Amino acid sequence: MDGIIFGGMVRDEIIATHYKSLFDEHHSELDKRNYNKYWNMNYHVETVKRTIIPNDMDIYFQDNEKAEMFIQTIQTYARSFNGTVIIADSMLYEFGENLIHKKIYMNLYIGRTVTFSGILMRISIDVIINNTRDIIEPPFNNGDFTCNLFVMSKSINNSYEIRLSKNTGTKLDKMSLVRKMNLQSKIMNDLISGHTEFIRKSVTNDAEYMNGMRILKMVEKNIKISNLLFREIPETTSDEICDICQIGTKSDETYSGTFVELLTNKHAVNIMHKVCFFRYLKNEIYKKNRNSETNVIECRCTRRNLFNFKESWKFSSVF
Repeated sequence: MDGIIFGGMVRDEIIATHYKSLFDEHHSELDKRNYNKYWNMNYHVETVKRTIIPNDMDIYFQDNEKAEMFIQTIQTYARSFNGTVIIADSMLYEFGENLIHKKIYMNLYIGRTVTFSGILMRISIDVIINNTRDIIEPPFNNGDFTCNLFVMSKSINNSYEIRLSKNTGTKLDKMSLVRKMNLQSKIMNDLISGHTEFIRKSVTNDAEYMNGMRILKMVEKNIKISNLLFREIPETTSDEICDICQIGTKSDETYSGTFVELLTNKHAVNIMHKVCFFRYLKNEIYKKNRNSETNVIECRCTRRNLFNFKESWKFSSVF
C-alpha cells in the first residue's frame, strides 16, 4: 500500500531495531541457541527495548481510493483470523475538513483450534486521508514531539524506509542536506537514549489541556522531555519540603525514587518527589482549569505559576 506510517509505530520501530542490533552483537560471540531468549524480558535487560511491539498504527493516504484499498485489505486479513473490524468516522479538530479521519478497531483470534478459542489480539488503526489537492505528509507541519517527526514510507525497491517527514513545520524542512542529517542524528540519538523535545505550537483555548495529555502519555512511556519547565533529577543535595507530601526530599529515608525540579518559580528552588509531582500534574491537567477572563485552559504548578507548555517549542533545537 502507498500509505505513510507515522507516530508511535515509527518511533517504536526505531528503538526496537536499535536494541535488536545490540542484542545481535551480544550473541555474535555466544552460542546461537541463546537467541531463543529474545523475547525473555529478564534476559540481557540492557537491550530489553528490543521487545517493544506497538498495538496501534497511524497511517496516512494521499487520496481516498488508496485508503479504501487499505481498509478492504485489513477486512480480508481479519476474516482469515476469524476476526472482526469496526470502522468509525472521527474528526481532526486542528485541521478541519482538510483531513478525513477514520478509526479502525480490529480484533483477531490467534491460535484458535477445535479445543482452544485462541488468544484475542486488539489492534487500533488511525487512517488519515487527504481531502485536498495539496501534497503533504504527516505530521502536517504541526508536530508534537521531535521523536514523532519520522515517517515510514515505501522506497524505490518496494521496501520501507524510515526518514524525516518533509512537513515537520520546523526549520528541518528548509535545511541543507548536511545540516538536516546532523540534526536528524541528534533527534534519533535522543530518542534511543530516552529523550525528546515538546514542539507543539497550537494556540487554541484548549491547547494546554491537549498539550498536557500528550506530555503525560509520553512520560508514561518513560521518555524524558528536555525542554519543559520541569525536569527529572536522579538525586538532590537540597532538603526541600515537597509541596505535596510535605516531607523533606532528603530527610525521607523511606523514599528510593528520583525527584523533579520545577523551573516555574524564578525566586526559589522547588524540588519534589517524582511520584508526588506526576500525581499532581495529572490531576492539574484533568481539571481543565479555565482563566475566567480569557476562557483559556491553564495548567499551573503547585505554586500557581504557569507551565506554559505551548511555549516550549521556543526552547527546542528544531526552531
